[in-house]
Amino acid sequence: MILIPVLGDQLSPSLSALDGIDPAGAVVLMTEVADETTYVRHHRRKIAFILSAMRHHAAALRGAGWQVRYVALDDPDNTGSFTGEIARAVSELAPDRIVATEAGEWRVLAMQEAWETLFGIPVDIRPDTRFVATTRSSRSGRKAAPN
Repeated sequence: MILIPVLGDQLSPSLSALDGIDPAGAVVLMTEVADETTYVRHHRRKIAFILSAMRHHAAALRGAGWQVRYVALDDPDNTGSFTGEIARAVSELAPDRIVATEAGEWRVLAMQEAWETLFGIPVDIRPDTRFVATTRSSRSGRKAAPN
């Protein structure tokens, strides 16, 4: 089984992490985590909008045949962080690997790059193909487009 974490700013049906994956052999993990709502001050309405968009996207993925594990912000078992929720999912689901789309934020990308070592399973971090320019990821060897 493949675990596919989808971040709150990756709400697209054409996300690279989903590309070529059989929904029957995968679980999409979407998490509302306190770390991401508090690390920088955000207006409450912006947070509500993002969480609403995430919930709608999860419903759309389910409608498209994906199994979605959705962790709400007020879930009593919510660990409050991406890595904590990945750890919980790995412990409970025992996936063979993790497939993720590269985070657009360096702080979150560093978390993604640590998962393979932390969890002892392969992690495939795919480029985010929704943008014209890319970042350089140490895992993939890609280079940012020259200015």
